[in-house]
Amino acid sequence: MSWQLRVGAVQMCSGDDLDANLMAVAGAVKAATADGAKLVVLPENFSFLGTREQDKLAVAEDIAHGARGRILQTLRELAEQHATWIVGGGTPEIVPGDSRRTFNTAVVVGPTGELVARYRKVHLFDVDIPGGAVLRESDATAPGVEPVVVEIEGAKVGLSICYDLRFPELYRRLVKDRGAEVLLVPSAFTAHTGAAHWHLLLRARAVENQAWVVAAAQGGRHNEKRESYGHTLMVDPWGTVVAERAEGLGVIVHTLDGEAVATRRRQMPCLEHAVLWT
Repeated sequence: MSWQLRVGAVQMCSGDDLDANLMAVAGAVKAATADGAKLVVLPENFSFLGTREQDKLAVAEDIAHGARGRILQTLRELAEQHATWIVGGGTPEIVPGDSRRTFNTAVVVGPTGELVARYRKVHLFDVDIPGGAVLRESDATAPGVEPVVVEIEGAKVGLSICYDLRFPELYRRLVKDRGAEVLLVPSAFTAHTGAAHWHLLLRARAVENQAWVVAAAQGGRHNEKRESYGHTLMVDPWGTVVAERAEGLGVIVHTLDGEAVATRRRQMPCLEHAVLWT
């Protein structure tokens, strides 16, 4: 585990203006790579966040078949221009044969502009929060079924999106079954749930899996119905927050390393002791 990876995590406040969102992405990628980032992580809904779940159908792209839709093509061009990896943390993907729903898909684009991997969000956010929002992601989203780990600059990186954070069994599979050392959690956590659980859950996932956690977040008020918590952060394998942006648009950059993972797993071999119940 001798790798090092300088990562930029982007905080946005996306809305229903695709042009404005993609312009913000371009600026963030430029800022992160200027600070040496070799991987830039964008939050969930980086491309579009509308008032209704169904609004995203208008911008969904056929990612599965490599179609060069505007969103994916923008990420390809930015990755190639800046010679960096980009993880688009959640964008609408067409579901073949289903005109009512999209996948919520994280795309991994390599530094030569190729689509390397994609992860479709498994856990959908259908909640009625006391004193908070009522949201039903499944109204216009189909769930994914497969965990995904991709190697980036020598690091094994596990993918997840937002509400996945509440399901530790997913991360255990990413780490135990597929060898992940870095866990990405691009999100649009609501202001209400974020204030209660965001830091707690992210640090817990880092501690129990002895892995780096990178959480690029939406932050601020998107529209009259939706406000996100923000607090883009990175957590080391001991559970220490090493970088954080509480509010506002911008980027945090930090260098992750494999030795920190190896050291913690050697000192306290929890993963070797773990029993996976069936």
